[in-house]
Amino acid sequence: MGLRAPLMCTHHLSLNTSIKVSENSISELDGSDSDSVERLPPNLVSLERNPELGEGDDDVEENPEEGPSVVPCSRPEGPVPVEELRSSDWRTAINFAPPGPGIEFDNSVSGVQNPPETPTAVNCFKMFLSVETVGEIVEETNRYASEQQGTTAIGVIGKLSKWVPTCLNEVYTFLAIALLMGLVRKSTLTEYWSTDPVLLTPFFASVFSQDRFLNLLRCLHFVNAAHADTRDPLNKIRNVFNALTSAFKRSFIPYKDLCVDESLMLWKGRLGFRQYIPSKHHRFGIKFFVL
Repeated sequence: MGLRAPLMCTHHLSLNTSIKVSENSISELDGSDSDSVERLPPNLVSLERNPELGEGDDDVEENPEEGPSVVPCSRPEGPVPVEELRSSDWRTAINFAPPGPGIEFDNSVSGVQNPPETPTAVNCFKMFLSVETVGEIVEETNRYASEQQGTTAIGVIGKLSKWVPTCLNEVYTFLAIALLMGLVRKSTLTEYWSTDPVLLTPFFASVFSQDRFLNLLRCLHFVNAAHADTRDPLNKIRNVFNALTSAFKRSFIPYKDLCVDESLMLWKGRLGFRQYIPSKHHRFGIKFFVL
């Protein structure tokens, strides 16, 4: 026991010293954040600075079995109190009303607009890619294939020697297969028609032959290049882009709470508006703003 006593005292001293250093570090961090609190959005309310909670409510006891406590908070405007969920030292307001001129949100028209009478997968898909839009794709694809067959470029005639004009149903099927390929991932396009038992996915071969699918992909066109505005960076897909944007507006009206974020789609080819964002998983690509 005589040998262990100094070791225990030393350990106890170092532990107390570590606790004091940690407390001092935490207090310094709290003090350094005092300036940033004033610049936080109005829907975040500090419990320490909230006059409704008083001076002595810093140490609020919580029962871990009951979960975080819910503390009422007054709205910026209006007599109705807002429920706020307490999380650490901050509370997130539910149904937050921003300051400024009062604008009442009417949610009676929010949601899906004019849904089909029989909401099957095909009918819902046609709400966004209508028969008129896909009909234009069929027309331009056949036009482009005919132009390519009339050229004298080396190798082009051989690739399109078996080409036959496409139709509306075939293009709809092609688009469905293209979407399915985003769910069933393969290393190359030809692997979707592989007969290797390890890679075999018989559904694709039952819908399209490999040559027909690749010919459709090669000739797929959305606009007549002779009439396209070359100053528009999206001139190759402008018609379909506008049709999809209008369909989205007609089909759905958003609810009150929205969040706009940016997303980067990988793109390895040459493109004038390709961006570089180092914080994303795919650093090079096309930036989208998503809702």
